[in-house]
Amino acid sequence: MSLLNGRKREDGIAQTEERARERGFTLIETSIALVVMMIIALAVASLFVYAIKFNSGANDRLISLAIAQQRMERLRKTPFTDAVFSTDTTTETVTNASRTYNVVTTVCSTSSCGGSSNLKLITVQVAPLGASGQWSSTPISVTTLRATQTIGANY
Repeated sequence: MSLLNGRKREDGIAQTEERARERGFTLIETSIALVVMMIIALAVASLFVYAIKFNSGANDRLISLAIAQQRMERLRKTPFTDAVFSTDTTTETVTNASRTYNVVTTVCSTSSCGGSSNLKLITVQVAPLGASGQWSSTPISVTTLRATQTIGANY
C-alpha cells in the first residue's frame, strides 16, 4: 500500500491517473509566456530610452538658461557707457559640462528702436550645438532693459 495525497491506493492504475492530472506546463504555454514577457520588456526598454533622451534635452536647456542668466548678470554689472553696449550683436561659443553652446548677445539702443536714448534693450540667446532633439535645440532667450543712472526728469 502506498500513501498518495493522504489516500491509500491499492493498485498502480489509480496512481498513474492521479499523476496524469498533475501535469506541468507545456512547451507552447511556456513559449507564449516568454513572448508576452519579451513584448513587455521591449516596451519598458523603449520607455527608458525615451526618458533618457528627454532628460538629456532638459539638461541642455537648463544649462542654456544658466549661461544666459550669467551673461545677463555680467552685462548688468558693466557700466552703461562701456564699449560692450556700443556693439549691436556678438556671437560666442561657450563650453560648459562638456557641451558646446552658441551665445548671441544683442544690444539695441531703444532710440533706434523708437524709444528713449538712455535705454538699451539687451537680449541673450543661448542654443546647444549638436542637440539630439528638435525641442532642445531651440535657443533660450533672456531679455531686459538697461537704463543710465541719471538724475533729473527721467525717473
